[in-house]
Amino acid sequence: MFEQIINVDRMEQAVSLFGSFDENIKMIEKRFNVSVSNRDELIKISGSEKNTTLAQQSIEALIAIAEKGEQIIPQNVNYVMDMAFENN
Repeated sequence: MFEQIINVDRMEQAVSLFGSFDENIKMIEKRFNVSVSNRDELIKISGSEKNTTLAQQSIEALIAIAEKGEQIIPQNVNYVMDMAFENN
């Protein structure tokens, strides 16, 4: 089991990232077969090394979208996951 930790600067970013009823994170967990948890400003990703890295790249891209003040919607989540796959 491999783990990655991402530090989120503002709680609003984490709220936007996770989405309503955690729908955005559930999409990432399902696609990459990882587990994602949030405690305070830390997001922990667990799974295989490759999938954890892909999930981390996707989450970091979504955080960048949230930092710009844009809303994270399922289309954004699918896009960044597709980009993570293409880049690896």
